Amino acid sequence: MKVDIPLVLFCISLAVRLVAVYLTQFDGLYGQDSFAYFDYALALRQALAAGELPPPFFWPIGYPLLVALVSLFTGAQPLAGQLSSVLAGAAIAPLVYLLVRQYRPEAHVGGIIAGLLAATAAQLTLSSISVMADTTALFWATLSAWLMARYGQRLSARWLAAAAAAIALATLTRWVYGLLLIPWGVAAWLAWRQAGYSRRQMAGAATTAVAIGLVLLALHSAADLARATPSYTGDLQVYSWRPANVFQKELVNADGRFNYEYATGYFYARPAFHPAYLFPLLAPFWLLGLWALRRQPPALAALLVGWILIIYLFLAGVPWQNWRFPLSFFPPLLVLVGLGFDWAWQRLSPRWRPLLLATCALALVGSAAWAVRDVGRFAAWANERKATAVTIAAALPANATLIAFDLTATMQHYTAVDTHEIFNLTETDLADILAPSASSGTAVYLLLNPDNIHSQWAGKSPERNFTWLQTHAELTPITTYGSLVLYRVESERLGD
Repeated sequence: MKVDIPLVLFCISLAVRLVAVYLTQFDGLYGQDSFAYFDYALALRQALAAGELPPPFFWPIGYPLLVALVSLFTGAQPLAGQLSSVLAGAAIAPLVYLLVRQYRPEAHVGGIIAGLLAATAAQLTLSSISVMADTTALFWATLSAWLMARYGQRLSARWLAAAAAAIALATLTRWVYGLLLIPWGVAAWLAWRQAGYSRRQMAGAATTAVAIGLVLLALHSAADLARATPSYTGDLQVYSWRPANVFQKELVNADGRFNYEYATGYFYARPAFHPAYLFPLLAPFWLLGLWALRRQPPALAALLVGWILIIYLFLAGVPWQNWRFPLSFFPPLLVLVGLGFDWAWQRLSPRWRPLLLATCALALVGSAAWAVRDVGRFAAWANERKATAVTIAAALPANATLIAFDLTATMQHYTAVDTHEIFNLTETDLADILAPSASSGTAVYLLLNPDNIHSQWAGKSPERNFTWLQTHAELTPITTYGSLVLYRVESERLGD
């Protein structure tokens, strides 16, 4: 009986993620971005049900739209977002296998190894159980790469159309994948040139692909026609890119000032040999995979190498360091590992094959063990924050108002405390919050990390508002929750 390897890999990957959710009891919500995605998905669902246009949002709405649709079956709960991420993340493993086989049909074992790595890698597993757009966007991008690889070998218009639609959906889920239009375009041009296409044929094929992308973009952003300012482009407005950031450890961005451990260029190169992505034993295989690409058609080589290079060069120049971001070029690394293993398997003496298999088996065990470590630690941290929020709520009076930073969204979702985000408040807002407490005795509290406010957020809204409260009210520390300090806010000095 023939075994359906892609289906088996999907089931293994899905099982890994479901077991992780069950054992950690993590619901996928953990930070302001995660909560924002979930809240918007519910608002989008409500708007669409009422026949209204999608409301504005900071990020593109590809992922929230999917969550809104899934919530029709799961109900309006975090499970809708988590299930969307789980299914998308699980589907990457079979796609990686298919990509390896697309490059080398004989690379059966190499494809399985690459697929199993996708199923067990720590960061991909962690992102797969989180309510975030990462794995959904990565699924669309990986699907598009496989479709482009098929197109590069067959030049069938249906594969190009499907690849264009998939990369458009990836871009409308996370803008960074729009960069892949560059290597995709180069790969298509090389395939056309090798096939002897005329300029007219090239223009016709390119027009088809661009038209599909523009139609999806227009559908995504149609609601902006009724708004004075464009929405869904918050990332594009706050991001910057400087070549000098490649060598910088101290960076300033919209989230404040950061002193990182590594230079940005090195930080984003680490997934090539870090256990959370590729177990170090596998580094030689992706190098061999690069070597093996020299025998591939130029279009296929450009597709894989271009994916890694364009995303890496972009990330290395941005003023952020986030361990999630390298996921955007993780699948092509896995494909290189599979191709590199196949190269070694075919060319080394058969007596070395047991050693190759043992090395990969050890790497897979190490990758899975690292995933248990990382996912367990992260879920414990997220669950502890929720427990802290519940503890704080129990300690506050029933009618208390809380001004918070860092734990704000967690307080808003898991407690009934009237909680305000200090980042979003103005001095007028603060005065309005304190005024009722002065007249009616309503208790007002402040929860934040003062050291972080003064270091990371110097000169920005959180520090300015904290300073205003220190000037216009009496802040009395009550207790601490880790690095967070809970203050009682007395408003006697409001009129000073």
